Amino acid sequence: MMDLLIYAAVAFMAWMCFDCIQRKEHFVWIVIMVVLFPIGAIAYYFLVKAKAGPASKPAFFSPAPVREIETEETLQLKELIQKYHKAYHYEKLGQLYLEQKKYDLALPQFQEAVKRDPEMNEARYGLGKCLHGTGKYKEAAEVLEELVKIDKKYDYGNAIFGLAECYRLAGMEDKALETYEAVINSFHFFKAYYHYARLLDKRGKKQEAIDHMKSIIGSAKNLPEYKLEKEKHWIDEAYKFLKKNGIELA
Repeated sequence: MMDLLIYAAVAFMAWMCFDCIQRKEHFVWIVIMVVLFPIGAIAYYFLVKAKAGPASKPAFFSPAPVREIETEETLQLKELIQKYHKAYHYEKLGQLYLEQKKYDLALPQFQEAVKRDPEMNEARYGLGKCLHGTGKYKEAAEVLEELVKIDKKYDYGNAIFGLAECYRLAGMEDKALETYEAVINSFHFFKAYYHYARLLDKRGKKQEAIDHMKSIIGSAKNLPEYKLEKEKHWIDEAYKFLKKNGIELA
């Protein structure tokens, strides 16, 4: 009889230890349960487990959902939204979530801001970024198209560059080529030059592609140090493309 009670107590302690690990409680509880066997396990049950309710499943069974961590700023904006329902507040809340790459939380804020103020370019741009971030490239392109119609130079050319990227990622290569061409005619984004050249190469325009890759490397020679570091990846990729096509540069 005594042996059965001991086995039961050990099993109960093991259960409480496992529960403690699942809940990520302080390791000292496991020490207490082992040292004060079996009283420690009973104390844990009533002081922690019974009060906290069922523990969540461990990550290898079911990934824990991403929780929304509120800040003072998000709480203030939500309070203002409830009071005034202004497009400005929706847009600002969306920007906070976007900065944290919480696209699913940012998306409805930008949608509501655009709905309430269709002329709010910041909200339209944020909406495009969110859709891009969630892999909805065609939908993002539709949003950015409208923005670029309003202002072709929005965000120093990053909006139209983003539009070209969305076209490319959505498989809309004709529109991507056309838009990349507009980008490189007005702005000096090495990434735009690179992907434009790759699309030309894909269309069989090898020499044009090579010329654009050479222009990346040629332009790199005049860049200040901080800009050179920023564009290094695309410069290296241009070198690789040229080398692959039998062109060695000094």
